[in-house]
Amino acid sequence: MDDGRLKDELIATWDAEAAAYDTAPRHGILHDDEWMAWRRLVAAVLGDPKHSDVRPLRVLDVGTGTGLLALIAAELGHEVTGVDMSDTMLSEARRKGAVAGLSIDWRVADAESLPADVGGFDAIVCRHLVWTLPHPDRALASWRTAARPGGLVAIVDGWYASRPLPVALLARAARAYRAWRRGRTGHRDHDYPAEAYARLPLGRQRDTLGVTRLLEAAGLERVRVRPLTEIDRVERRHLGPLGSLSDPWHRYLATGRTPILVAERH
Repeated sequence: MDDGRLKDELIATWDAEAAAYDTAPRHGILHDDEWMAWRRLVAAVLGDPKHSDVRPLRVLDVGTGTGLLALIAAELGHEVTGVDMSDTMLSEARRKGAVAGLSIDWRVADAESLPADVGGFDAIVCRHLVWTLPHPDRALASWRTAARPGGLVAIVDGWYASRPLPVALLARAARAYRAWRRGRTGHRDHDYPAEAYARLPLGRQRDTLGVTRLLEAAGLERVRVRPLTEIDRVERRHLGPLGSLSDPWHRYLATGRTPILVAERH
């Protein structure tokens, strides 16, 4: 599968999921406590200009999807641009932004190759994106170019935790039961073909080493990866025992900063 065909497959998947994406647990925000947990996270990462003495940032949300990070960042008072390859996903984001009365620059763009006029950002953020990139190294190179010196790169994604065999077998049975109960309607949980998954280096992360190496190889400084335990806890509370058992996915936040030019250090 060449790059063009693979990108077409990925776009088609997200176009098909756009309408139902926000109704799926751990994708959309379905409960007030989930919204508050996500807002606290974004405020901690970017700052909260409306409620503290910090300046608004120019923020780029790459692979914005239906716009969750972009919408929260704009609500906090930041100047936000959101980009995605799926115009159908962006249509949902535009609609939500209009309902909320937020001014956000939405653009169709490839996260692995940002347009030349997209640059000078204080922070570049993404959620649920790096796992679905065929060339995450190209993406980080593009983001580093789009960020100002000293700019922040913040990645929210997840890894699949290893489980003892009995638990893994129970989880597989729970997933099969839930899939049967849902039938073939609603959210399809990213039905990529196996051939596509084989082209995604971070498609089935078993730990956070891959994203750590990715940030370091891009030349970012002060690289740090930490689990998002509060968001995991809040979201799992609403999954119930069966849903939590069937879901081995745990979130992380990975951050790094673009190098500051030597002249700017003095």
